[in-house]
Amino acid sequence: MFELMLLRHAKSDWHNHMADIDRPLNQRGTDDAIRLGIYLNSIKLTPDRMVVSVAERTQQTAECVLMNLPMAEENIIIDKELYLADRETLIETIELYAVEGQRLLILAHNPGMDNIVSYLASERPRLSATGKLMATCTLACFRIDSLDAIKKPGQGELLNLIRTEDTAIAC
Repeated sequence: MFELMLLRHAKSDWHNHMADIDRPLNQRGTDDAIRLGIYLNSIKLTPDRMVVSVAERTQQTAECVLMNLPMAEENIIIDKELYLADRETLIETIELYAVEGQRLLILAHNPGMDNIVSYLASERPRLSATGKLMATCTLACFRIDSLDAIKKPGQGELLNLIRTEDTAIAC
């Protein structure tokens, strides 16, 4: 058994004219990611390992979340395969980095995050007030029996779906 945390990057800045991979967070994104880190620390939900996409917005999201979590740098992995990864690539990434009895956090992008959360969940996850599943800076937390279980749909127990827009994490 292991725990899997799937985090979509925080809100990025669309006003800059740059390549998609280079887009930074906007102020709301920075604030949301910091609040998420504070909240995760307050409920003692720290990953053992974090695997992050190479995109600037995912890197900045990780930095902001980790400002308030006790996690060693050597447990943070940058993986270029996560940039705009589809469900199959996300499953391969989980298989590569998940360890029995530990908590793995994958920080990546939509639509892949929507797809993997829907695929893994044993029950249909609730949507946000705006009708989205993995809105920016949303974290889905699963308990999964084994690595073999992620090869079949509906095998993950969705423990929590944390959205920064929820008042429960206002700091």
